[in-house]
Amino acid sequence: MDAFIMALKNLCSDLLPTLGAVCLVCLIILLIKLIKMIGNVDSTLLKTHTTIDLVDQSIEKVQAPLDTVAKVSGTVDKAHDATVLAVKDAKEFVVKNAGDIKEKVMAFVSEGSKKETDELKEPSPEDIIGG
Repeated sequence: MDAFIMALKNLCSDLLPTLGAVCLVCLIILLIKLIKMIGNVDSTLLKTHTTIDLVDQSIEKVQAPLDTVAKVSGTVDKAHDATVLAVKDAKEFVVKNAGDIKEKVMAFVSEGSKKETDELKEPSPEDIIGG
């Protein structure tokens, strides 16, 4: 058993420096790739900055029509509110004065029918002569 442990110790003492060198090489490769990736991220961010500026310009161009639509929408809302108020007032007026309106309509209809019957009568000689 002692011989096995001694052989393992000798093997580890020979392999340890080699494994350390391999780990350092891997670490150096990793750092180089990381530096390249950071450089790519920087150039990508510069391209993204340009794209964001273009988007800002496009949004500014679209803002004027959006303001116009908002103004038109406000005008339509005001017109709708005024129409609703006018219809409401007209309804209240009709409800309050329903009797008077009915009487005036009936008088107009009866007056119109009276004129129609007068027009259907045969004219008298006095109407023709004017006397």
